[in-house]
Amino acid sequence: MVLWEYHIVDWCLKIDTACSKPDHKEDIFKHMADKDNSASAKGLHNKFSNTSLLILITVCATTVFTLITVGALVRVTGSGLGCPDWPLCYGKIIPPFDLHSLIEYFHRLLATLAGIFLIGTALFATFIRPSVNPVKNILWTTVLLIILAGGLGAATVFTELNPHFRTLHLITAQSIFALLLVGVIWVYHGSTKSRQPEPRIFFLATLGAVITIIAIISGSITVGQGAGTICPSWPLCNSSLVPDISLEWLHLSHRIIAGVSTLVGVGAGLIAWSQRSRSTSTGIAGAFLVVISLSQVIVGAANPLTGFSSILRISHLTLATAQWGNLVILATLVIPNSLNTNFKSVARDYFALTKPMIIVLLLITALGGLFLASNGVPPLLTTLIVLIGGSLGAGGANAINHYLDRDIDNKMSRTSNRPLPSNRIAPNHALYFGITLNVIAFTVLFYWVNLISAALVAGATIFYALVYTAWLKRTSIQNIVIGGAAGAVPPMVGWAAITGGLELPSLYLFGIVFFWTPPHFWALSLLMKDDYAKAGVPMLPVVYGEEATAKGILGHSIILITLTILFATTSVVGAIYAASALMLGTIFLLYAIRVFRATTRQNARRLYLYSLLYLALLFTAMMVDAAVTF
Repeated sequence: MVLWEYHIVDWCLKIDTACSKPDHKEDIFKHMADKDNSASAKGLHNKFSNTSLLILITVCATTVFTLITVGALVRVTGSGLGCPDWPLCYGKIIPPFDLHSLIEYFHRLLATLAGIFLIGTALFATFIRPSVNPVKNILWTTVLLIILAGGLGAATVFTELNPHFRTLHLITAQSIFALLLVGVIWVYHGSTKSRQPEPRIFFLATLGAVITIIAIISGSITVGQGAGTICPSWPLCNSSLVPDISLEWLHLSHRIIAGVSTLVGVGAGLIAWSQRSRSTSTGIAGAFLVVISLSQVIVGAANPLTGFSSILRISHLTLATAQWGNLVILATLVIPNSLNTNFKSVARDYFALTKPMIIVLLLITALGGLFLASNGVPPLLTTLIVLIGGSLGAGGANAINHYLDRDIDNKMSRTSNRPLPSNRIAPNHALYFGITLNVIAFTVLFYWVNLISAALVAGATIFYALVYTAWLKRTSIQNIVIGGAAGAVPPMVGWAAITGGLELPSLYLFGIVFFWTPPHFWALSLLMKDDYAKAGVPMLPVVYGEEATAKGILGHSIILITLTILFATTSVVGAIYAASALMLGTIFLLYAIRVFRATTRQNARRLYLYSLLYLALLFTAMMVDAAVTF
């Protein structure tokens, strides 16, 4: 106990004569000393527990890193089916003494060991160090992911090395590795308090991590498509600036993504190294990042130049994993305090940037395109990828919309509480977030679906951000009429994902959503007329009044309903859709007529709410029709 505490107690005892007897004083001092010793013991216990937890998580991370390297060995040596069954090998606990069987079985044993380590560490954090809630949550998440990884490993074997399952298996392992590294940093720096926030490094490290994991995914898909060794020269493919075939383009795109990740990684590393005087750990992480990133370039170049030797191919993934992990470590070390101390609210705000309710409606229209193009229920994996890619693309476009509209949103009561006008998220962070989501969306759709689907999503984002938000919304009453084209793209994405092209039915789907958009948004603009006027947005009711808006709603509603009925004459839909389109369209038209007769807030609200339900039910009817016909 420190000296000044004793002086204070002694002074207090002198004032209180009833407690100034020597025996009372000794009892109080003895009690305080026991309390101090107890606190010291508790602190020592916490320090020991922290050290133990740090060691355990580090062991788990090292095991998972080794597991990924061994997974590369399995793939490079062609040992994926060394054990054609699962979880045993040829139905036995002990595998045959065959090289491929032994390699594959060692990979499985290491995965089992990693699972045991993760469960044990999660239990330790839960019962021995229950106060480390963030780390505990991370560990239990990794336990769930290791179970998922095991299921994906089994699916890979049962489907005879399906490249999609292999890639998902790798992504899951990389996610576990990254989460464990975050846990290591949180445990270590949670006790030393030496973390130094640095937003600039955090942005570069986060961006580099995203691009690096995309490069890892693209590399896995490139190998899975048989294009891993198709370019024997470097940096060009077959010494040609323009590849000859699609597989060469696939391989070259992987090199480009990897090159960008290296540039960003080296930049983040150099800046981090320059900050070593403020934080030694940040400087060391930056130095390691530069070395690993440059080593990755050397090994990547050496692969084709040496005929793609097995050792170099394994080293290529190992170094890529190390680069990914180092970027995660660096980002965690310099994470801004606002993100670190209030993660849930920040995550909620970033989620709000994506406008999730709008995304749900867009995904329903994309599903309609998938079902109709498939003449029934579409393939599950393709459907999931389209939904994921579409969600990321739409979310990214909406985040960019928040960035461009922040001045308008600040003037409107409906939008003034959004993350940017409320200064809860920095504008440039919202922009980077939106761009990153779109880069991921394009990569996912390009590698796992096809180029046209990826291009449609990217084109819709560019059109929505630049043509509608930045230009038309601020200058023309036709803003929503023309700008609605961006929201009409998802069903075309679904169609192109199945067919690889765009035919007349997909154009019908585009037209239906395109002509649905004006009545929907004009009904909203009638409700928010004063807000739009305050913000200076030239919406139709602000410029030409409510009567002109009501006429526009009725005219576009007639075109919409006519188009949906004409679509019933094509061969891709049947009686269920036709009846649904007629019934739903009749109700839509009645609501539009009500607005035309009396432009009240109640009529506008009813039309606006029904228009949401209308589009969802119309495309649901398409899906049911296709599934029943199938």
